[in-house]
Amino acid sequence: MNGILAFLALVLMSTPQKTNNEVLLTVGPEEVTVSDFQSVFQKNNNLDDVTEEEMNEYLDLFVKFKMKVLDAEEMQLDTAKSFQKELAGYRKQLARPYLTDKQAEESLVTEAYHRMTQEVRASHILLSVDENALPKDTLVVYNKINSLRSKIVNGEDFESVAKKYSEDPSAKSNGGDLGYFSAFRMVYPFETAAFNTKVGTVSKPFRTRFGYHIVKTTDKRASRGEVKVAHIMIEQKSNATEQEIKIASDKLDQLLDFFEKGKSFNELVRYSDDKGSSKQGGELPWFGTGQMVTEFEEAAFRLENIGDISQPVKTIYGWHIIKLIDKKDLPTLEEAKEDIERKIKRDSRASKGRKVLIKNIKSENNFREYKSSLTPFYSIDFENNWTAEDMSTNEVLFTLKRQKYTQSDFAQYIESNKTPIDQTKIISTINQMYQDWIEKTCINLEDSRLEEKYPKFSALMQEYRDGILLFDLMDQKVWGKAVKDTVGLKQYYELTKENYQWSDRVDATVFTCLNEKVANRVRKLLSTSSNVRLLSSKELSLLSLGKGEYTLSAEDIKIVLNIDNPLNLQIESAKFSRGDNQHLDTSFWKEGLTNNQISDSVVTFANIYKILDPSVKTLDEAKGQVISNYQNYLEAYWIKELQDRYPVFINQDVLNSIIPQ
Repeated sequence: MNGILAFLALVLMSTPQKTNNEVLLTVGPEEVTVSDFQSVFQKNNNLDDVTEEEMNEYLDLFVKFKMKVLDAEEMQLDTAKSFQKELAGYRKQLARPYLTDKQAEESLVTEAYHRMTQEVRASHILLSVDENALPKDTLVVYNKINSLRSKIVNGEDFESVAKKYSEDPSAKSNGGDLGYFSAFRMVYPFETAAFNTKVGTVSKPFRTRFGYHIVKTTDKRASRGEVKVAHIMIEQKSNATEQEIKIASDKLDQLLDFFEKGKSFNELVRYSDDKGSSKQGGELPWFGTGQMVTEFEEAAFRLENIGDISQPVKTIYGWHIIKLIDKKDLPTLEEAKEDIERKIKRDSRASKGRKVLIKNIKSENNFREYKSSLTPFYSIDFENNWTAEDMSTNEVLFTLKRQKYTQSDFAQYIESNKTPIDQTKIISTINQMYQDWIEKTCINLEDSRLEEKYPKFSALMQEYRDGILLFDLMDQKVWGKAVKDTVGLKQYYELTKENYQWSDRVDATVFTCLNEKVANRVRKLLSTSSNVRLLSSKELSLLSLGKGEYTLSAEDIKIVLNIDNPLNLQIESAKFSRGDNQHLDTSFWKEGLTNNQISDSVVTFANIYKILDPSVKTLDEAKGQVISNYQNYLEAYWIKELQDRYPVFINQDVLNSIIPQ
């Protein structure tokens, strides 16, 4: 199975290099040319260095792959709906890089990285307007925000105007100040306006999906990179009662007292109210400017040396004591490129590359538009059980690659999208839907021609197709069958069970004690059958034991030892082979208690109940290994069947011609 998976990975990474149409080999009815073979081979091997032996090994793997794909096609697995759906999903993903303009994408990466080298501080004023608002309504909002800009340009204070007029709720308290941020922290049009506006000046009005904005850029500075910190948090909500404030204050004072007495950050982090991070020693993910509340962020970046610990910092969440774990500068463009590309795909700026592509598609395919034919749609009552059949005229709206797209086609598009249409905004809504339809039509045209235009894409799709078929078939014939065929698996085990042997083992419990005091108590409780008498009444009540003789199990001892501290004692009971447990690996095996091993005050010893002789593993004990071997057996048997059904002919002269002498 591992060999096939490796070959699948190889196939899915290959790149076609069409050079030679001579037939290298046939597998059943299928011919494989030199080019077909080299397109797979040369991506992962160097023909100049390959030996005859290596080529033959590779060729054998390739032939088996081809036989299995032929078998899958004969079984018509390629017609299954599940297969077609999975392949369509892969095609959609693989097509994405081809459905955008590469040059535009590269410019976006460069632009984003340049902005990442800086941090900008900006304030804004927002006047909300719906994305689909009518032009006349949009104009009203535009004129209003333009008048606010004029007030500021003529001397009025930006903060005062923001508090009075901005429809961003936070402006009432912050005067529109958004603090520092860098690329990908704001929607793309806003980010662009902030970075392109000179410090101390106010931008012209611009629109985002939230409405119209004006931005005042108040500062720009070099990127501070990222920091990684740990923190201890004492929760105190912004609406905390006097009692809650006192509890938080007392807890903080106690924490600071512990620090003064020499307790370490790592010892005290367990008192943190941020339970999510306290399990990881208080560690938080790497962050940069604009990702944390301002007070926390500024305190973190002020820490200079690894291990530095801040004074208590107050935020809206409570009190924090911050420890610096690491700092790093902005990576190079080459290092950051993959991450930037991933962020662009999730960001609104991704549409820029798509729009450039659509423009190119229109140009290449003689796009012609007749917008006057949209007029009938503006008067339709879409709320009165309208259907596409109600569109009585059929004039052309646009042409693309000599294909006419009519009013009827657009009516079908509207109906199939089932988008609610607000009659009060019908003109802007219809216009937007019309533009969306044009763009989708252009993209669909380009998408339909990818295999024709890009041989690399065509080959990749063929390889994905074959890979999925092979995976489904391997699951039926080998992987799934080995798991589901319980009768066959048991028969195979009975025939081969001597291959599955236990070596020497011990039946034992390993005790890991917090310190020697705990270890001594454990040993004492293990040493007598009347060990129940060594327990306090509190410990007895915890175990719900009656009076009389009672032998405590290892689990009982763990329960009573961990009443006060859950870290006092950890136990592990099992049948151990060499290599399973470090303590037992370094201890002499004999029944009874082993000697103590001490590391950083932690004491480890074991109670060996019995030394077990070598024996054959049961099917359950060896199941994973038996299944793996049974899969190999099933595959070998299947390959023999395929070789009988699909004879292989290799043109040795052609093969020799591509192997360096």
